[in-house]
Amino acid sequence: MTTAQILFEQYKVLPSRVKRELKEMIIQEEAEDIVPLKDQIKEGLKEIKLIKQGKLKARTLDQVLTELEDEA
Repeated sequence: MTTAQILFEQYKVLPSRVKRELKEMIIQEEAEDIVPLKDQIKEGLKEIKLIKQGKLKARTLDQVLTELEDEA
C-alpha cells in the first residue's frame, strides 16, 4: 500500500467537517500571500528528487526550522 493510499484511507474515516476543512486547506487559492498546500507538496517532492539526484544539498531539520523562523 502506498503512502497516498494510506492517507486516503485515513481521510475516509474523518468526520465530514474535518474533511471539508482539509479540502479547503489543500485547494486554498484565494489568499495571495499563502501558497496552497497542494503547491507546497509539489515543491517538496521536486526538492526530494533533486536531493536524490545529487543536484541539491540536503538540509537538517534545524536548518529548515531556522529558515521558517526567519521567514515569519
